Amino acid sequence: MKQKGIILAIIFFNLLLSSNQIFGQSINQMIKGNFSGSYENYSQYYLKDDKIGALLPLDKIGSNGFLKLDYNYGKFSAGAQFESYLPAILGYFPISTDNQSKIVNKYFKYTDERFSVQVGDFYEQFGSGLIFRAFENRQIGINNAVEGFNIHVNPTDYLRMKVIYGRTRQIFEYAKAVNRGFDAELDVNQLMGRKNDLINCTIGGSYFGKYQDYTGPIDKFPSTVHSFAGRVDINANDFSLSSEYVEKASDPNLLNNQSFEKGKAFQVNGTFTKNNFGATATFRSVYNMNATSDRNQEFTSIAPLNYVPALTKQHDYLTSNIYVYGAQLKGEVGFQTDVYYNIKAGSKLGGKYGTKISANYSMFNALKESGNITAIGKQKYFSDANIEIKKKFNKQMEMTLGLQQIFYNSAVIQAVSNETVLANVVALGGLYKWKSKKSVRVKLEHLASETDSKSWASGLAEFSFSSPYAFFISDLYNYGKTKNHYYNFGASVTKKSTRFSLSFGKQRAGLFCVGGICRFVPASYGFTAGLTTSF
Repeated sequence: MKQKGIILAIIFFNLLLSSNQIFGQSINQMIKGNFSGSYENYSQYYLKDDKIGALLPLDKIGSNGFLKLDYNYGKFSAGAQFESYLPAILGYFPISTDNQSKIVNKYFKYTDERFSVQVGDFYEQFGSGLIFRAFENRQIGINNAVEGFNIHVNPTDYLRMKVIYGRTRQIFEYAKAVNRGFDAELDVNQLMGRKNDLINCTIGGSYFGKYQDYTGPIDKFPSTVHSFAGRVDINANDFSLSSEYVEKASDPNLLNNQSFEKGKAFQVNGTFTKNNFGATATFRSVYNMNATSDRNQEFTSIAPLNYVPALTKQHDYLTSNIYVYGAQLKGEVGFQTDVYYNIKAGSKLGGKYGTKISANYSMFNALKESGNITAIGKQKYFSDANIEIKKKFNKQMEMTLGLQQIFYNSAVIQAVSNETVLANVVALGGLYKWKSKKSVRVKLEHLASETDSKSWASGLAEFSFSSPYAFFISDLYNYGKTKNHYYNFGASVTKKSTRFSLSFGKQRAGLFCVGGICRFVPASYGFTAGLTTSF
């Protein structure tokens, strides 16, 4: 009866919010200013499948719901976010949330021309985020908003400053540590009165501190952890270069095995674009950069303080995402580079519609020695070499060929075995359009490997019509070892700003990554429904 009641409540709420046009217009007629909001719900019904290791939880239903409301009137704005996990979808949180629902984010903000202050829960970032970032990513279950105050001051055209103070959100509670930080950015060209120079330079610096009371037996244990960062950004017409260095004081915690060594990080990014050519390169080295709001926290996804994503290409192929990399914050050094080239339309190689070529290479190794972020060690963690060619043959037909080679150190990345994986991937995709807003997309892939789960094959077909309906069917087949099929099929309907989807199938166990940040998801089997709407 409890499960039926939850399902009925979810359906009723979804139907209520799907009429967002009427709802939003009525509210805005009653009050001055602008009222807006959004709602998302992802629900699963679980079935058991011993072959893929999909265990049946005590509650066969998982449901994540997010309701966000915002109000703006002149220089004043306010908002709140309600979240409900009844219970959370399997693997979303590494610990149980005990079927909780709460208003978790609420804020009031005043914004003037050169000044703003936000009180309540807020998101913020200093520099690239290596020293501090508070953000939300619902797909991987991270929301480390800070409860306190956030002040922005721009006293001149060339100087921007931020001050933050507060506690980091820890699922439905707040961490015991108190955060405080300051960030400043100086536009050198504006300062010197040279606004129209071909080269523009910006320099910045950050401080971030965390205080957590300590009553243990260890002498000189740091209750306060200080971090400092400096950065430089240079931009020209076709070229840009940015670099940042971070140093974190001794911060012994559960994630770094109670290490008293300092944390360090260095990152440099460069881009160049000219006509039909583009290239980017990023180098990064980190050591002992685990930073959470609770020194006793054992999960990196709960109350993190900084943002250190994996600098690898985010592929949209099923087989490529079997072996994905997560940044090793205890120590790693590596780089990523991308090259893009568009062969002109009308040339012999480009044909009538041109040809797009992109190549990417990333590699990450251990540090040569502890604490030395300038030397690359011999132990290899991960590498990914890939090339993609996209060719349009006519107005209806487009095809893509992808080739990829992956090296994956399972012992380091997942700590599941001492094996290393060398995998070769071939992917062929096609898109065919006919008439207006009607298309079919097909992808065929193959991954060849001699270790771990050995070889895989996959196929995907997506059908989109001028009507609000779309359909898909896919299968990921491990024919090299387990003989398991991970099939999925489903449909979606979209009307204005509302989208509802329903699918049925299997999910393999492994790392699920978004934007280079990963979480482990268990194997699952059953129905999945999703609703997103805004008003």
